[in-house]
Amino acid sequence: MKKYKNLLITLLAIVLALSLTACSINGSINSQDESEKSIETANNQFPLRITDFLGREITINKEPENIVSLSPSTTELIYALGAGDKIVGVTDYDNYPPEVEDVPKVGGYVGPNVEMITAQNPDIIFVSPLSGKDEMESLENMNIPVVMLESTNIDQIYKSIKIISRITNTKQKGEEVAKEMQDKIKQINDTVQDLPTAKVFYLVSLNGNWTAGKGTFIDEIINLAGGENIAEDVDGWSKYSMEELVNKNPDVIITAAHAGDVKSLKTIEGYKDTKAVKNDNVFILSNDDLISRASNRIIFGLEEIAKFLHPEAFN
Repeated sequence: MKKYKNLLITLLAIVLALSLTACSINGSINSQDESEKSIETANNQFPLRITDFLGREITINKEPENIVSLSPSTTELIYALGAGDKIVGVTDYDNYPPEVEDVPKVGGYVGPNVEMITAQNPDIIFVSPLSGKDEMESLENMNIPVVMLESTNIDQIYKSIKIISRITNTKQKGEEVAKEMQDKIKQINDTVQDLPTAKVFYLVSLNGNWTAGKGTFIDEIINLAGGENIAEDVDGWSKYSMEELVNKNPDVIITAAHAGDVKSLKTIEGYKDTKAVKNDNVFILSNDDLISRASNRIIFGLEEIAKFLHPEAFN
């Protein structure tokens, strides 16, 4: 039940992130395209001026010592950059790396507890699109920098790494983490790019037949892994027509453990007649956080999916 609740929260977070036209916390509205035009920071000198993914220019007066992260993706990046010891507050859903379990929890995605957040005496707060406009305005009114860096594609992960590494004065480590991602993605893509393309359906949940369409990390990863997402005709996280599923007849179905009883696909009308089910090409990810969270760990999700689609290339 907890995993299913987490799935619903994740879906809600990503749906809002994708549909967000970047309504800023202080009420001004900027398009996501505008917020991507320029990510500006000073050369590791404070005060820093950065532009977050809501298009807001934010001044950070000093290197933060106490960080609250209300975005599990951002939390993972901060730890990857070696600044995890500065994190003093996270959401109830943060679970990686393991040491984050010992960090004080300050609420969920929606409506985090302002009192618990301020009790941690943060110098900066990283938020998600679901963190709550009213709550974030309250924190901004206390002169605490509030920054939103929730990525919706791999390119934005690189931008997040660049911004966070400058804020936490870990620029060299940031360059190393970004290069590791780039090298791994290139290696995998080079391995599969000349192989036959497999038609893929990603099953998020049997309850409603949810899938990941165009504009999701999963869609991007399927393409990089040498596949073709049959649900690229829908935007974001969406319910998918069984008629279309049957018509497009995927070669491979990929899903997660909490998506439902995957074994039942062999008896469900529509699914049972697909090539994927008939040929036992239904695969369960070891951990769907690897492809739903906007962190550097996404390369491991990419590698896992590439091996599902082209096992012969990775023997």
